Amino acid sequence: MSDNPEKSLDERLAGVERSLKHVSDALGLLGLQPCSSCGVFYRRSDKGTLFHYDEFVCFKCVPHWWSQRCPELSAGDRKKAERELRQWLVGHHHAEVILRPGNLPEHFMMKLVTGCEECEGSGKTPTGGRCHNCDGRGTVWVVIRVPDFGSSE
Repeated sequence: MSDNPEKSLDERLAGVERSLKHVSDALGLLGLQPCSSCGVFYRRSDKGTLFHYDEFVCFKCVPHWWSQRCPELSAGDRKKAERELRQWLVGHHHAEVILRPGNLPEHFMMKLVTGCEECEGSGKTPTGGRCHNCDGRGTVWVVIRVPDFGSSE
């Protein structure tokens, strides 16, 4: 694109936007998808690189994205998103679901609070007692530990 001085700034910006849209569309045809938070492109075929719930978010951006997105969701949508996020983190990033505060690791790369699946976040059993899974809190932690590179296993 030439910097034709006869074109207005708005026309030149519109041209740049069109060019960027074409590049983005081309990357999509190649199987790449940008993270909605940081804009970095990742291969969609690598299931662990992007979490998808209404938008694509890379692993690095999940904690910030979740803290922003979570309050915007209805209770039902939040439960669904939490379940999908928990499954994605456990399945692709070796996350652990921690049920009790005393079991939380001292060092972690990521820690998210999600609703307990056992009681569906209510903290109660169907008979009205306290949920044994989350001790009645209705929440559990999803944690990714800091890798222990000093281990001799």
